[in-house]
Amino acid sequence: MCEQQAKDASLRAEKAEEEARQLQKKIQTIENDLDQTQEALMQVNAKLEEKEKALQNAESEVAALNRRIQLLEEDLERSEERLATATAKLAEASQAADESERIRKALENRTNMEDDRVAILEAQLAQAKLIAEESDKKYEEVINK
Repeated sequence: MCEQQAKDASLRAEKAEEEARQLQKKIQTIENDLDQTQEALMQVNAKLEEKEKALQNAESEVAALNRRIQLLEEDLERSEERLATATAKLAEASQAADESERIRKALENRTNMEDDRVAILEAQLAQAKLIAEESDKKYEEVINK
């Protein structure tokens, strides 16, 4: 029986050693997997850090662009206000120019009418002078006779 027990013990020892080898292999595989996973984790963390930096840069750029848009909108608003003011002033100036043109034409017509009247009066004056001269001559002739 001792021999049988020794064989059984030997078999159990071999089985235990086989299990130990299998466990050692599993441990080695798990350690390799752990190393690979840790390496992959480091790479993913590095990529994450890069993405976070890129995101932060993009957010900064978006904030800067939003500020630029706000400034441009404010500038546009001021420009539109200046345009409205200039348009109103132009309308006033145009209206004043139209009124001045109307007055100029009226004065020009009046001047033309006065020029015509002056010409008529000058002609009448010249005719009156001629009549007066003729009358003076006739008067002189009548007196002298």
